[in-house]
Formats: sequence, C-alpha cells, structure tokens
Amino acid sequence: MGLPQRVFYGWWIVAISAAADALKHGTFNRGFTFYVTPLSKELGVGVAVVSLAEMLGRLEGGLQGPLMGWLNDRFGPRFIMVLGGGTSGVGFILLGLTSNYVYFLLVFVGLLSLGFRAGYNNALMPAINQWFRRHRALAMAVAGMGSPLGGILIAPVIGLLVYEIGWRNAAFISGAAILAVVLPLSFLVYRSPEDKGMLPDGDKPAGPSPFPQVGGIAESGGVTGGGSPAGPGAGRGVGHGRGVFRPAPGEPDFTAREAMKTPAFWLLVWAVGLRNTVHSGMQFLLSPVIVWFLMGSGRAEDDSVRLSALLVGLLSLSSLVMNPIVGWLGDNWSKQRLSSVAMVGGALSLAALLNHSGALWQACLFVVLLAASETANPLAWAIMGDFFGRRSYATLRGWQHLPDQLMSMSTPVWMGLVYDYTDSYFWSLVPLAVIYSLAAVSYWLIPRPKPPVRVLAAVGA
Repeated sequence: MGLPQRVFYGWWIVAISAAADALKHGTFNRGFTFYVTPLSKELGVGVAVVSLAEMLGRLEGGLQGPLMGWLNDRFGPRFIMVLGGGTSGVGFILLGLTSNYVYFLLVFVGLLSLGFRAGYNNALMPAINQWFRRHRALAMAVAGMGSPLGGILIAPVIGLLVYEIGWRNAAFISGAAILAVVLPLSFLVYRSPEDKGMLPDGDKPAGPSPFPQVGGIAESGGVTGGGSPAGPGAGRGVGHGRGVFRPAPGEPDFTAREAMKTPAFWLLVWAVGLRNTVHSGMQFLLSPVIVWFLMGSGRAEDDSVRLSALLVGLLSLSSLVMNPIVGWLGDNWSKQRLSSVAMVGGALSLAALLNHSGALWQACLFVVLLAASETANPLAWAIMGDFFGRRSYATLRGWQHLPDQLMSMSTPVWMGLVYDYTDSYFWSLVPLAVIYSLAAVSYWLIPRPKPPVRVLAAVGA
C-alpha cells in the first residue's frame, strides 16, 4: 500500500497525522465536552463527578507516558497508532452501553483515555520530528491543523448528534468512524526518512557526516554501522534499536539522559504544564463554560447549548487559520517568544468572560483568543526537536507527559466543584488567567541548551 512519490513522503506523514488528529479532537478533545451535561443528568451526578473521569484519565496518561515514549522509540509510531486507534474506537462503542457511573469510569479511563493519550499525535509527532529539521515547526503546525479541522468539521456534528439522536448513538458512530479511518492509516506510517532510504526534509546525501555514527538508543547500546542510507531499509533511524542514525552537521544530538540534565528541558516541561493546566479544564468544560456565559444575557439553556456548538466551531476555524501562520513564523523567529505571546492571548480570552454579560461578541472574542493560545502546542514539540534532536524524541515526550498530566489533571474537577457550589465559573476563570500569565513568562525565559560534552568532543576530533 503506497502513496504518490512526487511529494516528499514526510508531508504524507503530516497529512496522516492531521487526519487522525481531526478525529481525535472532533470526537474526544473538542467533542466530549458535549457529553458532560447529558451524562451528568442521566447518571445523576454533578459536573465535578463527571470531570473526575478526566482527572483519572490524565493521571493514567501521565503514568503511561514514559512507557509509551520508550515503546515509540523502540517499535515505532505504527505500533502505537494501532494501539491508540483500536482502543479508543472500541472505547467509544462501549461508552454507548453505559448504565452506571462505575461502568462509565472504567470505559473512559481504561479505553478512551488510554487510546487517545497513547496514540494519535503522541505517536505521530515523534515521526514528524524525524522527517523534518529545517521545516519542523511548519510541519508540526500543519499536522496540528487536524485539531481545528476536527473542531470545525466533526465536533459541531458530534454536538448536534448528542442533542438530536442522543449521546449513546453519537458515541457508537464516533467509535465506528475511528476504527474505519485510523487503523488503515497507521499502516502508511514510517518512523523516519531513513526507513525509506531518504533524509529529513527530502535532502540529498552530501557526503559523510563529521559526527560519529550512533545507532538505536544510545543508553541501550544500539546498532551502529557505516555508510549513508542508499535505499529503503539501508538506515533505520534514531531510536529504533536497529539501523544507522547519522546526525547532520550542527544537528542537536541528545540522549534522553543528557537532555533531562539540562535546565531547558525542565523549564519547557514547566511552561507546557502550566499551559495544559488551563487547557485541560477549558477543553473538557468548554461547552458548559460557554453556555454559562451566554445565559448571562437571559438566553434559554437550549439556545445557549446550540450556540455553544457553533462557537466551538469558530474556535477551531480560528485555530485552522492561525496554526500554519504561527508555524511558519516559528521556523523564522523565536518559538519561545511566539509561545509566550500565545499565552498572553489565552489570559485575555478568559478575562473576556469575567463580566458574565452573555454578549455574543465577547463569546466570539473569547474563542478567537483561546485559539491563539492553542498555537503554542505544536510550537512546544518543535522546540523540543530543535533543542534535543531526533535520537530520543519520543522518550523525552513520554517523560514530559508525566509531570504535565500531574499538573493539569485536577483542573476539570475543581472547576466543576466551583460551578456546583456557586452556579458560576467566575472563580475558575480568574486563577486560570493567572496561570496563563505565568506560562507566558516561563516560555519567554527558556534558554537553548548547550550541546553535550560527547558531541563537542566529536566535533573537536
């Protein structure tokens, strides 16, 4: 099974990532917010209790992160994508059979959260990091367009299905679509250009690299060898446990252990964790927050719910426009500074809701500025690739995922508790705006790491 070769194959990996991510965000990240209210009513529990499933799912995602990162570096993204797509698809189908809260919790945490947080962009972003160097930010931003595409094309449909034919039928349709699309696409994924006898960005070999050859994961004593990739299978790329990886002159080359000894890695982890602390709550409770704000003008709940589906679509449309622009800027300017500006936009977006006026123009301003904050997500993964290279990228992402999820997992729960006790999200939005501001400062201060002594010695030699 193949794809046309006139286009550099790395862009096909980007397209596959965008398509899979569109399904993920449309059905789960953006789409699941529409399930919160009907699930709360049918199961007879509060918003905070429903949100507990998201908290436990994020805890699970953090704990599984290092293992999934290592598995990705060891076995490649295809294996992780099949695991994630199969588990999440079956999870949605079984969600439609929910009869009590314990069953819901088991399906959400044990299948949906496991699948969505193991596969999809967690599998494919490391592959994109392998396939691109000069155009890494643009490639990751284009792949990141899957999120807004899912929000525009899929999430509003999920919202309408939930409220028109019921959340159980919507869940079954979502699961069937995931199995029909994600599993076949996974077999078109190659973990690195070396696997197809290519080089990153479609470059042609320009003679031997001055760097020593290193194979597999350095910490485990991977395979080494000589020569440049000359054909399919000639070189197996970084972190595969087999084959050859030859870093280009000037390309960062950190092992996972070396990267985790740098201040840059942990400051990036901190900044991303702060961003996701806000993102986790606003993603899971986006529709309820919008409905709460719109009802401030005296609108009926049903009208506000339908408007919220359109506003979720507007957020995604805004992200679709902004992502490639910010990605292109990231390849030509400081990714850290751009991320900081995005966080300022996020803080302003939350401030726009504080007066609870219900004004439609403020709701639109909120989603547009919130979309600006979302552009920091692909930039973060490009920063990690720029700083630490291709060797142990998935492993590093896995270890980053653990503190990130621990920081962000409780946000939907305490937001739900605030609402359950006050009938308002005001005192949720205020601290979240402050956290976005702290993230802006943290991104701005991230330094570029110094090359490892091992690499400096090789250059000197």
